[in-house]
Amino acid sequence: MKRLISASLFLVSVFLAFGEKRTPVSTQSGLVSGVLLEEASSLHVYRGIPYAAPPIGDLRWRPPQPAAKWDGVRVCGTFSKVPPQKLRDSAKAVISEDCLYLNVWTNRAQKPAAKLPVMVWIHGGGLNTSWGHKSMYDGAAFAKRDVVLVSINYRLGALGFLAHSGLSAESENGVSGNYGFLDQIAALKWVKANIAQFGGDPDKITIFGESAGGTSVSVLCSSPLAKGLFHRAIIQSPWMFGYIDQLAAPNIVHLKSKTANTPSSEDLGLEWAKQHTEGLEGEAAIKKLRTLSPDAVVRTVGYYRTRATVDGHVLPDYPAAIFAAGKQANVPTLIGTTKDEGNYFFNWTKIASRVEFVNKLAKHYGDNADKVAALYPGDTPKALQIAGARFVTDSWFVQPARQLLEGMSKISSTAYQYQFSRPSHKYPKLGSPHAIELTYVFNTLSNSDQRPADQKFANQITDYWVQFARTGNPNHKDAPQWPVYDLEQRHYLNLDEDYEVRTRLKERECDVIDAASSITR
Repeated sequence: MKRLISASLFLVSVFLAFGEKRTPVSTQSGLVSGVLLEEASSLHVYRGIPYAAPPIGDLRWRPPQPAAKWDGVRVCGTFSKVPPQKLRDSAKAVISEDCLYLNVWTNRAQKPAAKLPVMVWIHGGGLNTSWGHKSMYDGAAFAKRDVVLVSINYRLGALGFLAHSGLSAESENGVSGNYGFLDQIAALKWVKANIAQFGGDPDKITIFGESAGGTSVSVLCSSPLAKGLFHRAIIQSPWMFGYIDQLAAPNIVHLKSKTANTPSSEDLGLEWAKQHTEGLEGEAAIKKLRTLSPDAVVRTVGYYRTRATVDGHVLPDYPAAIFAAGKQANVPTLIGTTKDEGNYFFNWTKIASRVEFVNKLAKHYGDNADKVAALYPGDTPKALQIAGARFVTDSWFVQPARQLLEGMSKISSTAYQYQFSRPSHKYPKLGSPHAIELTYVFNTLSNSDQRPADQKFANQITDYWVQFARTGNPNHKDAPQWPVYDLEQRHYLNLDEDYEVRTRLKERECDVIDAASSITR
C-alpha cells in the first residue's frame, strides 16, 4: 500500500511538473501548451500555433480561412515549417505550403489581468524569403521586459502575392494579389482575440517589421481591413521601391493599370503564369496553377519580383499617398533606416559605365534620370558600384521613409525618426548596412559576452522599442532623449554610442528623388 501511495504521489508530482512546464492556454481554436524556458521568470514560448487554415488545394490564392478547432491540448513545442521559397541552404529549414502559424513568448501565461503590451513581429525578405522564427528573432528579451512578443509566418512570393485576371474574376471583391498581407491581418485578428490569455493587452498592440516587414507595416497602416487591430507601429527600413536586379523599379503597382513603365499587377501575373498555363485562360488557367507543387511555383525561371498591389480593397492607394492624405491609422509611429542600407546590396550594384547607370535610372525616372544620377557621381566601375549602393540607400529606403514621416503631420499621433549608424561588428567596412539593427533590437547578438559595449547598446535599443510599445513614446528615464519628428526641423535620433539628435536626414537627396518620383508615379 505504501508503495502504491508513493507511486501515486510520484505520478501526481510528475503531472504537476509537466503541467507547469507546459502551461496550457485557451485560444478560440482550443488549448495550447508551450515550453518553459526559464522557471524563475515563468518565461514560456508557444511555437507553431495555427492562426488560419492551411492555404493549400482550393485555398491557394484565396483569403485565409479560420483555423480548425481541436479537442484536448495541442502541444506547441516546435516551430512550424516555413513558407515555400528558394533557400540558399536547404538544411536551414523545411518548407511547406501549410505555413500560417505564429509564435508567442510570454512570462504571464494564463494571466489575462496582466495586460502587458503586445508586439507583433513581421519579418522581411523582399516578400519572397525568410520566416518569423529565425533565431535572430527570438522573443525572449522582449518577454523578459514584460512584453508579449508574437512572430508570424505569412505566404511569400507568387504563392502570397500573385495577381491574375483569373483570380480577380473568382474573387467576391474582384481583386487578386496581397494574400500575404491578408495573412498578416488574419494573424492580427487572432492576436486581438486570443492574446489576453497569454497575459497581453489586446488594446495595446504594436506591429513592427523591417525591410519587406516595414513595407507590410506601412500597408497595414494604410489598409481599412486592419483598422483597430493595432495601436502603435514601428517601420524599420521600409522597402518601398526597387529590386536587387533592377536599380529603379516600383514594387507597389496598381492591379489593372501600369505604374510608370511597369505593367499592372494582373499583367505581370499573366506574364509569369504563361510558363505553366500556355493555351489556357481564365478559370482553366487558375485550375492548372492550383495543381502545381509549391516547389514548381517557387522555382520558376528567374527572380520573382514580388509586388504589393494597389487593389482598392486591401490597399486603396500607395502608402505614401494615403499618409500624405492623412488617411493612415492614427497611431504613434516610429520610422527609421540604417546609415548604409545599400551596402547590403553591394554585390548587386555592379555598373559598367556612367551611361549604364543613367539608363538604369531612366527606366523609371525618364527625363529626370540625369537629376537623380547627379546626386551620385562616379565613372569607374568601383565608383559606380558605390554610387549604386548610395542610390539604393536613398531611393529604396530613406526617401520613402521620409514620405511616411511627412504624412504623419496630417494626423494627431506623433512620429519619431531614427538612423541606425552603428557599424557592422563582423564586416566594419560595410558600415551600417540594411538589417544591421535586427540583432540589437531583438537582443540576440552573437558572442555577446565578448562584446560588452555592443551588448549595452543592444539593451538600450531594445528598451527604446519596448518603451514605445508601452506608451507610444520611446523616451524613458536615463535614456538620451528622442524628439518628435516635425516638418520644420525634421529631427531624428542617430542611434550609435553618441545618440546625437540631428535634423534633416539626406534632405537634398530626398528632395530630388521626391520631385523625380512625383512626375513618374
